[in-house]
Amino acid sequence: MSINTITPGNPPINTRTYGFCVKAFRSTKKLLKLNIKLHEDQTGPGDAVSNGDIFLFNHFARFETFIPQYLIHEKTGAYCRSIASAEFFDKEDWFSQFLYSVGVVPTDLPNLFPFLAKEILHDRKLVIFPEGGMVKDKRVIDHEGQYNVFSRIANERRKHHRGSAVIAIALDAFKTALLRDYSIAKYDRIERWAEQLEFDTTEALMIKALKPTMIVPSHITFYPIRVNDNILHQAAKLFKKGLNKRVTEELLIEGNLLFSETDMDIRFSKPIVVGDYWRWWEKWLLPNVVHRYESLDELFKLKPEKGNRRGTIHSFGLRAKSDRIRDDYMKSMYESVTINLSHIASCLIISLYQQNILRIRCIRFHKMLYFCIKKLQASEYHLHRSLCNPEEYEAILTQGGTRLKQFLNTVVSMKLVTIENGHYLLGNKLTHDFEIDDIRTENLISVYNNEIAPLSAVTAIVKSSVIHIRDLAPEKLAEFRFDDQRLALDWDRKMFSKARHQEINRQQTADSDANSFFLRSKNKSATGVLLVHGFLASPAEVRSLGDRLHTQGHHVLGVRLKGHGTSPWDLRSRDWQDWLASVSSGYEILKVFTQSVHIIGFSTGGLLALLLASKQPSNKLKSVTSISAPVDFKNKNLKFVPLLHHANLIAQLVSSDGVMPFRPNNSENPSVNYQHVPVRALYQLQKLVDHIMDQPLTINARVYLFQTDRDPVVEPSSVDRLYQNIHATDKTIIPIDADRHGVVFHNLDQIQQKICALIP
Repeated sequence: MSINTITPGNPPINTRTYGFCVKAFRSTKKLLKLNIKLHEDQTGPGDAVSNGDIFLFNHFARFETFIPQYLIHEKTGAYCRSIASAEFFDKEDWFSQFLYSVGVVPTDLPNLFPFLAKEILHDRKLVIFPEGGMVKDKRVIDHEGQYNVFSRIANERRKHHRGSAVIAIALDAFKTALLRDYSIAKYDRIERWAEQLEFDTTEALMIKALKPTMIVPSHITFYPIRVNDNILHQAAKLFKKGLNKRVTEELLIEGNLLFSETDMDIRFSKPIVVGDYWRWWEKWLLPNVVHRYESLDELFKLKPEKGNRRGTIHSFGLRAKSDRIRDDYMKSMYESVTINLSHIASCLIISLYQQNILRIRCIRFHKMLYFCIKKLQASEYHLHRSLCNPEEYEAILTQGGTRLKQFLNTVVSMKLVTIENGHYLLGNKLTHDFEIDDIRTENLISVYNNEIAPLSAVTAIVKSSVIHIRDLAPEKLAEFRFDDQRLALDWDRKMFSKARHQEINRQQTADSDANSFFLRSKNKSATGVLLVHGFLASPAEVRSLGDRLHTQGHHVLGVRLKGHGTSPWDLRSRDWQDWLASVSSGYEILKVFTQSVHIIGFSTGGLLALLLASKQPSNKLKSVTSISAPVDFKNKNLKFVPLLHHANLIAQLVSSDGVMPFRPNNSENPSVNYQHVPVRALYQLQKLVDHIMDQPLTINARVYLFQTDRDPVVEPSSVDRLYQNIHATDKTIIPIDADRHGVVFHNLDQIQQKICALIP
């Protein structure tokens, strides 16, 4: 039987219905709180999505079986085929007809594999879930490290399906034979196949034969997974009383995935090129094998007729090669998981339990998590974006972080972990066996841990943190945190480089290195100096002073204030508390390496230096130096900033940008400063001044206040007002002879040498 006589016929895709579903999905996606992100491997042969033929996905939720094909269609315009259980096609009702119309075919479709191979040749994409049913526990490796999954139907563990591999390897064999026929001018064979496969010309078929057959292993990762009640579950209970356990569990888990701010990361791995699996001599023999068959369905037979010795050898080789391909694409698929904080925390909890550490201090546990994140950042594995944004994951060391709190609230509610007197207590429930429909609602730690279990290098890092954290020196932790400051620059730039930001970004002229810098002294007992740059600038503004201080023998750390050195849009999104947090973080890093710290801040950095100094005990902080700090400004129009800021807030109700989000800035130092000032940032600067002047600052260290009487930006009286507002036993005003604001950057009146002379 040839492929074009499939019974009950070749079910066509209804492009009109398919297009309607794509539009419906696009509209529905906007209503859901499901944040879908596509990630493609950049090391493969071209665009994986465009060039791929067969796309494989893991299976954790029912609704995800409808999403990949529409996303692929949106990106490439190609229509997708997928396979569903035959039970959905038992009756010829509207639903089964609908499935056919959008490219879904049943598992028992006659000659299924050759039909799908023909569809691939005609530019259809094939979406397959090789695990079969939903893998709710995400357990895919056994105790011996072998890949397999639990089959609900067979009630036992089995190997993954290899249908994708069979389709791909047989299709590639067919292409190889066509290319050989063409090379030896056997055009009659090509014409026969072109007619049978419904190609208009032999050239069209040969173009498809030239294209490598590619399998794209892909992984869908949901984060976070929640178990609390949701609108879908509540609605279902209204219409159907007494929901069974399986339905209840799926509504709880999957309803939250759809309606509770969930990230759905879909990661396409490097494509597997099936032709690479042929040995040279196999490629030479392939045409002789293929030419013995009259149709594609004969090529796909894994159980040939009795007595067909040639067919037996072919089917045996097909099975062996498809097993190898299956193992490779499953490994690739599982290694494409997007690792998140809940994965790491779950693996760490399981590791602690296995080592009989059932009680651990919260602070110690948080340090272990942070240690794991920093180690994993150096690996080649895929991390969730929250583990790439220092502003998010650094909170683990301080407040704990919102993502960690969400995870802990969930596992505490499941009675897997208890929090008591600053300790985490691990419960025996962690090792209980649960039915497949209970695991997601009873032991989410096990689910998360199972998902990264195939990544042996990752789990090794997590397990080793239990030992290594004991030997983690404070200096190493501080180095990690400084690395975070540098990583934050790249992250922040990326966040504010979208299309809506480009008009302002293109007008910026700053080209100096905007990153934080840390100049370590060879003398371990050296004093430390924290440098804080000014408004609209970056650490480059104080770098020459830093080099001078470092030459003098000091540890010098130049901190970058949040919102600076990236984009004016970034600065527009920040509050003055964010700037202060940047300075505080730099201080916490620096003080680990020294017994005495001096803080030096220019302009707005001077205000922040004084404010931070007022919050520090006197044991390590020795002096604070403020240079040209603004309290009053020469530009009297700045008094209208609060009015303009609030006008922007009102305008943002109808326009996201407001009335006047930015003002031009005539910078003294265009290589360092922004060329545009966010009005909101000016408002935050005014709020910082108000906060500092609202009540006296008590500083238990020496205070030096530098100011020039011809500053074009800051009123000279600012230094007198600051002096009166500071309570310190040793405070001094030092005048500077200059007519510019940027006295440090230009080293006017030898201010850098004067500052260095104040630091012993």
